[in-house]
Amino acid sequence: MPAVVDTLISAPREDLCLAFANTLAWRGSPVAAESLHDCAALLQWCAAKLGYAGTPLRALDDWAHAQPQEALHLFDLAIAMREALYRIFRAVASGTPVAAPDLAALNYALAEAPRRGELVPAAQGYVWRSAALRPTVPSLLAPVLWSAADLMTRVAPQRVRLCANPKCLWLFVDASKGGTRRWCEMNSCGNRAKAQRHYQKNKKT
Repeated sequence: MPAVVDTLISAPREDLCLAFANTLAWRGSPVAAESLHDCAALLQWCAAKLGYAGTPLRALDDWAHAQPQEALHLFDLAIAMREALYRIFRAVASGTPVAAPDLAALNYALAEAPRRGELVPAAQGYVWRSAALRPTVPSLLAPVLWSAADLMTRVAPQRVRLCANPKCLWLFVDASKGGTRRWCEMNSCGNRAKAQRHYQKNKKT
């Protein structure tokens, strides 16, 4: 595919890697909820979440339509990276050692990912100028990989949490003042827990 010159990438949030890991939801339920079903969905997620400023991924989308088998392989590798990231940060959240193969997979992808390059002005703030976007996982998911490294090195491990709802198991960064947040979202899993406690209390009475 033709090279895309000067990929501009918005500075990634440190929890962007967790957002990618959470594209498979309700991991503790009998049937998990998958939001990435194919390469097209993966590219749509990247377009929406990774801030490729000025790069709408049209070249990669054209490539995926022209090379469906290669696109399927890219998708499979991206899902494998997602699952490695989930295992890494679930281990961090649980206070257990990260599995060596998962850490090796992240380190390999980081080594193959484009450098952040230089900062350049944008409409709102600044963005990174990086290498041309390529149909590889380290290139496509570079902001996700950068955020994973940033999260592991800059955020206290105890701030990386696993939702206390055993059916949910989303990952999140606890930014609360006291560091006592238990739920991925209070208006979803938190409310479910409150409703369950209320039901059990009334049932006993």
